[in-house]
Amino acid sequence: MKRIIVAFCLLSCMLLPISTAEEQDSNYWEIDLDNGYISTKPIIVDDQVIVRTSGFWTGEDRPHVYAFDLETGQENWRFKNAASTNHDMSPLLHVEAGTGACGNWSEMVIVGWTDGKVTALDIEDGNLVWSSQTEVVTWGITGAMALDGDSVVVPTRQGLSKFCLSDGAENLRVDLPQLGWRNGVTVTSDSYLIGNEEGIVNVVSKSGNVTNISIGNGMIRHAPIQTDAGIIIHLQKSDGSEIYLDEELLSEEGYSPAIPLQNGDDIFFATSSHVIWWKCESNCTFQGKTDFHSNGEITLQTNQNSTSIWYPRNTPDGGWATGMPGQELEMYTTPHDTYTTAGAAFGVNGEMAFGSDAGVLMVVFDSSENPQIIDEKEEFALESEESSFQVEPGHFVLVALIVAMVTFQFRKDSAMVKKLGVLLILVISIMALPSISEVWSKEVDELTEAPGDWDNDWPDEWQGTQVVVFELPSGDVAIGGLEGYENVDQLTEAAALELDIQIEKETYSLGEMIVSFNGEELDGWEFTIDGERSQVGISSAEVEQASVVRWSPA
Repeated sequence: MKRIIVAFCLLSCMLLPISTAEEQDSNYWEIDLDNGYISTKPIIVDDQVIVRTSGFWTGEDRPHVYAFDLETGQENWRFKNAASTNHDMSPLLHVEAGTGACGNWSEMVIVGWTDGKVTALDIEDGNLVWSSQTEVVTWGITGAMALDGDSVVVPTRQGLSKFCLSDGAENLRVDLPQLGWRNGVTVTSDSYLIGNEEGIVNVVSKSGNVTNISIGNGMIRHAPIQTDAGIIIHLQKSDGSEIYLDEELLSEEGYSPAIPLQNGDDIFFATSSHVIWWKCESNCTFQGKTDFHSNGEITLQTNQNSTSIWYPRNTPDGGWATGMPGQELEMYTTPHDTYTTAGAAFGVNGEMAFGSDAGVLMVVFDSSENPQIIDEKEEFALESEESSFQVEPGHFVLVALIVAMVTFQFRKDSAMVKKLGVLLILVISIMALPSISEVWSKEVDELTEAPGDWDNDWPDEWQGTQVVVFELPSGDVAIGGLEGYENVDQLTEAAALELDIQIEKETYSLGEMIVSFNGEELDGWEFTIDGERSQVGISSAEVEQASVVRWSPA
């Protein structure tokens, strides 16, 4: 009997899980991409979810396109662009297999990059099908591309190019005098519509002739919207934004407009103040407005019986709202919420994919016919609290050992009690090992000093103060002794004022970005705080009282 009990306990110990980490919920998976933001919405194609990363890159980090198994989250393939250095915000474009005058092509994903490249990737394995180059003026491609028959139309920094889907051969090139940013292109029956930073809509015929419409003093940072009533533009201005129908002003709105969404005759807009709904048939009529802060991609979810509009919330709280402007919105939040510009993606069977500036991709499954909006943050927190103690196989072993020890203690079999006691200690040690490792890891992290960015040649009186370094083409310039600034934006402004350095900024959906120092744009500018790259923009990147902010060419 003694041998049987000991054998049972030893076998139970062998079957204990090495780690007691909670298994991933079968209705949810997530993965930290760990090398940049998710600035554009993922796409769900058949049994894959495909996503791209974006950001300011330093060291060996560079943007990727990833494909994951929709059901399991297993990585299927990845593609890296080692040459791209700035925010890659051109949405991914899925292309079905087909044939045309240009030739035949397989199913693929087309990606536009800030180094001016257009790459076509095989959807099955991520292999490069073809690659074409467009011009780079500080940035390359940042706007939404569009399909036109057997070609892809690409809005470039200073023009428009069209490439055959079969081999990437360029079959149309139009150069334009104005620069564009997030200047998506719209395909109509006889032309291409593309806006720019000077408030002009260029109408490019399919043979390459150009006419234009001057909308106003502002920037067009979305694909113009063609309706039966005319062309709709949400013009970004320094003091807010304006919605136009052709050259007619429809309404004045808030700052930093989102990329509008067209669904039939319904047009949805968003700013830092509101989400807005207009209907454009033979004319455009206002439908409703609700207070909300959204500056990114508005997306559409269609179910069997309903349609939902989703808006990313570009605030520190993050998350996504859904609903119709003019009505109360419902919030959908996750455990990784932060500033969010990427739209939500939806699969045909109720799957939902989310990604934010934290760089975490999350996929949620909903098998119900009418998915309800839920608060994922609260739900996951509740699950985490409930899972802090769960019944595991080891708990049954512990109970069995204790019962056995008590039994042999009553029989006064001290030798057997000692043997079982050794097994009990072993079981407890195995079960406690993951927690001990986690605590140890946290303690080591706390003891590990940040890399810092202090230069021993700087004056001693700069110690303990805020320091800013500008790595200009003419040489490095630094200033210290600054105090009291809360974020990189404030600190950089103060340092530039002291050093007589001129700063040029532009406002994008991600917030304000510095594009030049003393007129030097180069290939863009990036910053570090105490030697580490920030995951947020200049106005959100907090600094300590002894931080070193370094600005370097990208």
